Amino acid sequence: MKSPTSDRLKIASVAGQICLFVPVLMIGLWIHAFNLGTTQTERVEIFTNYFPGFLHGRFTHTLVSMAFCILSIVLCRMGMKLPEKSWRALNSFSLVLAALILLMNLFEMM
Repeated sequence: MKSPTSDRLKIASVAGQICLFVPVLMIGLWIHAFNLGTTQTERVEIFTNYFPGFLHGRFTHTLVSMAFCILSIVLCRMGMKLPEKSWRALNSFSLVLAALILLMNLFEMM
């Protein structure tokens, strides 16, 4: 019989995966905009046009991506308490990916 904490940890793990989807989507949009534009200014304009107006600031989309990475790290770290190896492997992969994206965003802000 499953325990209620096991279900909560699985929910946290899935929520961590969903939170990680946002920064990955932003990277995908940047790659798409990079392929469409010919100059850097044009690429940045194409990229920012994918987002609503309140995300058109200089580092606004980067801060949103960092916030979702941190949230994903916290939730996937909670999910590491699950005993099943498949959940632990999924959470480990997500932790590494979220940490790498977070470091990339920090480097981008320099």
